[in-house]
Amino acid sequence: MRWKFLFAVLLPFIFVAIPCLAQTPQNLPADRTIAVFGQTIHYWDVGSGPVLVLVHGLGDRKESWTPVIPTLSQKYRVLALDQIGFGKSAKPLLDYNIQTYVDFLNEFLRDLNVQKASLVGESLGGWIVGLYAVESSSDSRMVPLEKLVLMDAAGLKREGPVPDLNPSSLAQMRRVMELVYYDTSWLTDERLHQIFVDKLGEQDGYTTHALLTSSYRDAQSLDSRLSEIHVPTLVLWGRQDQLIPLANGERYAAGIAGAKLVTFDKCGHVPAAEHTAEFLAAIEQFLAK
Repeated sequence: MRWKFLFAVLLPFIFVAIPCLAQTPQNLPADRTIAVFGQTIHYWDVGSGPVLVLVHGLGDRKESWTPVIPTLSQKYRVLALDQIGFGKSAKPLLDYNIQTYVDFLNEFLRDLNVQKASLVGESLGGWIVGLYAVESSSDSRMVPLEKLVLMDAAGLKREGPVPDLNPSSLAQMRRVMELVYYDTSWLTDERLHQIFVDKLGEQDGYTTHALLTSSYRDAQSLDSRLSEIHVPTLVLWGRQDQLIPLANGERYAAGIAGAKLVTFDKCGHVPAAEHTAEFLAAIEQFLAK
């Protein structure tokens, strides 16, 4: 049974190289840093209004949210962080597990004096914010939640073979991109080469390995805990997601009281990248209620 949980952790191993981005450092928000548990965390803080926190997946970084931040920051204070062990943030030699990230997320919000927030989590980030929602419902030490958005979220068990999501060659990298995106017509040899270069430069291999081998991961599955989520929840899913199938999104929506499921056709694992306008419409409507 152990491999089923391994699959649940492997699924979020997505270093999203969003093809529509042509950003330069001059276009990106100002990079900020804060010490969380003594570790340097890099983040963006854009806009004003109710706090909306964007939580990326395993092997990813805050830049994956670039397409949606300009719109969301018109009405919200958007916080997007490089989670501990990823992006520009510190990469201490920890035995990383999901609870590590829940603890760091709460401390990050407390250190920024956030009084309440809505959370958006993609893939592994969805697992993290889902567990955060479970624990914050009964823990007064945690920053309260207003709303929760789960996008192609990991955290639930599933059957099936484990795809090779640990690329150490260009061919393996291409296969991962083909699993992530519904449309890979943009994936030229040059783009693939740059994605591979960027991934090697992230130097987050230890973090990934630690998460995949963490002995705590089984106990942090959300299958039996969905009923403990009591905040308004929106579940977003790509209908052609080859990594975490739509069936998991349906289980999330069915298990969380009052949750709404919105799906995107001709879309893989990353709706925010492949269907940006539709993603924004769904999330803005949900947050505005």
